[in-house]
Amino acid sequence: MSEVIDVREDEELLLDNVDGGKESYLEKEYSTPKLKSHKKNKNLIIGVIATFGIVIFLPFIFRKNNTTVKENKLIIDDKTGYVLTKGEPRIDKYGIDLNVNILKGLYSMGFDGNPHKKIEDWTLYTPPCPNLRPINHADAVINPQCESSSLQFLDYKNYKVPVSLKLNDISSQMKKFKKWKKSNKETPYYAEKGFNELLNEDYHPFDYGYEGEDTKDTDDVAYYSDLINSRMDEVPDPRRRRLFSFILFNSEFDLLDVYLSEFYEIIDYFVIYESNSTFSGQSKPLYFTRTLLETDRYDKYKDKLIPLPMEIIVNENNGRGFAMPREHLARRKVIEMGLRSVHARHGDIFMHGDLDEMPKAHIISRLKKCGGWEHLQMGIGGGPKSFKEKNVDSYFVNQKLGATVTNSGEYDVDYHSKLSLGLLSWSFEYSFNIVEDKNVGTVPHPNIVIFDARRSLGQLPELKNHLNSKLERRMENYDPLLDPNFDPYQGYTYTVQYTDKKIGKGFLGERVRFVTSNFELMKNQTRPLLWGGSWHMSSFLPTIDLFLNKIKSYSHHTSYADDDEKAKKNIISRIKNHQYIFGKKKHYDDNIPELPTSYSDGYDYNFDYSFWKEISQNYDKKEEYKKQVEIIKHEIPTQVWKNPICYSYMLDREYGFEKKLWWQVVPKEQWKTVHFDELSSDEIKEITPKIISKSFKSQMLKNA
Repeated sequence: MSEVIDVREDEELLLDNVDGGKESYLEKEYSTPKLKSHKKNKNLIIGVIATFGIVIFLPFIFRKNNTTVKENKLIIDDKTGYVLTKGEPRIDKYGIDLNVNILKGLYSMGFDGNPHKKIEDWTLYTPPCPNLRPINHADAVINPQCESSSLQFLDYKNYKVPVSLKLNDISSQMKKFKKWKKSNKETPYYAEKGFNELLNEDYHPFDYGYEGEDTKDTDDVAYYSDLINSRMDEVPDPRRRRLFSFILFNSEFDLLDVYLSEFYEIIDYFVIYESNSTFSGQSKPLYFTRTLLETDRYDKYKDKLIPLPMEIIVNENNGRGFAMPREHLARRKVIEMGLRSVHARHGDIFMHGDLDEMPKAHIISRLKKCGGWEHLQMGIGGGPKSFKEKNVDSYFVNQKLGATVTNSGEYDVDYHSKLSLGLLSWSFEYSFNIVEDKNVGTVPHPNIVIFDARRSLGQLPELKNHLNSKLERRMENYDPLLDPNFDPYQGYTYTVQYTDKKIGKGFLGERVRFVTSNFELMKNQTRPLLWGGSWHMSSFLPTIDLFLNKIKSYSHHTSYADDDEKAKKNIISRIKNHQYIFGKKKHYDDNIPELPTSYSDGYDYNFDYSFWKEISQNYDKKEEYKKQVEIIKHEIPTQVWKNPICYSYMLDREYGFEKKLWWQVVPKEQWKTVHFDELSSDEIKEITPKIISKSFKSQMLKNA
């Protein structure tokens, strides 16, 4: 927990560029804003704090009197209402500092503009589900049988039934590649292959770049501790690759609760970006970072949470308003800083999307644990070569290698088949009762990318995905990883960070998302999209005030008038008429979410390749086939169906409006301790959605 220090009127802070500014960002990236002295002759006073022989120096200058600030404090300025949020190192069992991005501190406004308010007293605060904890998924989800499993992709000619891709065990995939390589077969140019070729039953050669032994006998702590300290040009065991989630957060705590609970068992680290101002330019508190430091809400997830609070420093109109450039740079930064924060290594997988774009646990688990799909994104693959060897060079160092850049400054080097792989989401609005198109997913996000150390280091690939790929030359031996000034993540960085204008050089992280954003374009190009891959839970908010808060923060905030009451009426009208929240009043379809028949057993999944191949050929002949397809189309997150009282408004949109939410029935002093099975039958009835059957409710309350 953080300790609070008050800065009284005689210790007033003068904050420079509190809401972000180019100067402060360039001088000290996402760090504490400068504090100016009121008098020119006022000197910096260094506070010396000695505890058990440790001496900490931390200078701050104040306008009237000087004070000393210790580590792990929140500094409150009563005059401005701003708070400095700053954390101490928090090292996990592998050696990663989970607080690496908050060591310098960042200023933000207080909750409701009051620097003394706690998050629980924020006007729009919603409590977590009682006894909030990670979901324990079925073993079949966490440990898929890769040799017989599959992934499903949208069939653009038949939305009813997907196309399936056979998966394999990663060890088997590596053996097959060695055999393929010995046969000297022609390299498949995956970037130029069609939809059917990419997804057929043939072996799709892919080089993981790993030459070592199976590390299964090495325990996790020893293995991953070594991994994060390894050289970037060393390839880790792909059977132990990690999966990261890089997301943007505003203030949607209920969605974050669902997200973390749903994926905690599968995702290795969550890097969560937030800013001290919205994309629309309004100052805001650091909701997540302060909640993480000051409360116990996320203590059960804390060993995987990496906060990334940052200033928004761009202030320009790209023709679509001021908000879009801010969003672009936020996406760029969460990917770059996310990769650095988790010590990404070759072959690790990262996922980027918005918080309300929730992938299905069983899909990302198969992506992480199984092989046979990687060619769809990374192409032929391959790994970095050791700089210790002769004729291995980096085009970041050796300009003679001739790596060209595009008009936007991206290096034109053949690393992948496609920059990212999109998970096609069913696009729900307000709740699972309202869907954009009941026949097909329409939002090709979030996106999956395999981290490539060759790109990161500026090494040229040996195998190609494009027929016209050039760049062959190698020069004299030089080991840049021995140079302290060489950045091993340079290939995932863009050199100009203060503007959305593409005037720098490097990696534009926002393109990870944007290359799949246009569904119609994806359809025309028949690009593989994971069918039923995720849920787009757009505007899944419990109360009208939270809707209004979202609108004012969002990149499309200009869609609504400034009058709050008119905006609320407009929102309520759109919800009742099943219309999209922004822009034209596009009408959405009705949807009936499907819950498992058994609370304890969950959904009856079957991802066996032969089973799905049979479905594609004989869909109309067996009810069993139709049932499995319907499960994937109408399932909901495990965290939601296991806790339907907590997330009632996601199952019945009248909750939060005509019907009361659970925390509007249970007194505030009982929010943390309430057991739903101890409530009266009338109270249970009032807060339980009608979609919940009696038998399901009985099982649920027994497990409460």
